[in-house]
Amino acid sequence: MTRTIEGVRIFRGPEGEPDGLLRRFLGDTGSESDFALQRCKDLLIAVTHWIPAPGERQPTLDDWRARLPDWFVAACAPELTEAEAAEEMKAWRALDTEGKALYEAEHPWTLANWLAWFAWDSDVQRSWRWWDGGVIDDARFWIDVEVLNDPGAVGSLLWMMRAAGARPVVEVDHPAG
Repeated sequence: MTRTIEGVRIFRGPEGEPDGLLRRFLGDTGSESDFALQRCKDLLIAVTHWIPAPGERQPTLDDWRARLPDWFVAACAPELTEAEAAEEMKAWRALDTEGKALYEAEHPWTLANWLAWFAWDSDVQRSWRWWDGGVIDDARFWIDVEVLNDPGAVGSLLWMMRAAGARPVVEVDHPAG
């Protein structure tokens, strides 16, 4: 297992100043916010500590399924065929802004789509990194992320929080900003 800066932040909290903009996301679980936050931490540690370095063999989807927490794998949507993915993308593009936001808030991601944001060899790259997280009360928890390019693509973060039990997940003003 490789230590990452994110992993260290998850265990120890943030140190120093962020290189990017801090954004805060609030998840409402109805109850058990501690549990949902811990799920997010465990998942993020599992995926970031097992990402192979560039040039190393990339794990298969089955490798990832065996490595990641069962609750997350089970929460993900079934993988799509190319035809199904093309049809889904066509339908999504036809939605207006409000429809796209509603779709994103309600539909689960496939495991492959989520993992693509973490892979070195992917066409997409995650623009956020864990900065800090905490619990407000039994129902709500927050996660701060450092975003290097704003507006950053944070869909993978939102799906992680939703899969962990948060409904809804919303961005709120960051207290430092």
